[in-house]
Amino acid sequence: MKNKTFQIKLSHLIISGIFLLLIIFLVFFRTTPTPINTYDKEKREIDSLQNETNKLKTLNLQLGNEVYLQNKVVDSLNKEIKTTEKELTQTRTYYGNKIKDLNSSSPSELNEFFTERYK
Repeated sequence: MKNKTFQIKLSHLIISGIFLLLIIFLVFFRTTPTPINTYDKEKREIDSLQNETNKLKTLNLQLGNEVYLQNKVVDSLNKEIKTTEKELTQTRTYYGNKIKDLNSSSPSELNEFFTERYK
């Protein structure tokens, strides 16, 4: 029994190595499932989105109020423009009539008009 050799086949050696690595992996690197609390995460996301929605609604109301105030200013300016246009029309009519009267006047009437005007 002195010269007996112990022979291992290469395939048995490879399979044994794989099993050994698998056992080491399972013993030392136990996979523990990480608790994923998706409800809390989704709740936080929903809350942040609701906050953003509320901010946007507030901003929308502010902008609506600003538009309303600007419309009031535009309306008042439009009324002022109409009043000024009426005054201009009346002034044009008055001076248009004056010019017609002067055009139909005789030279003596024109002389009298300018004499009184520039006294």
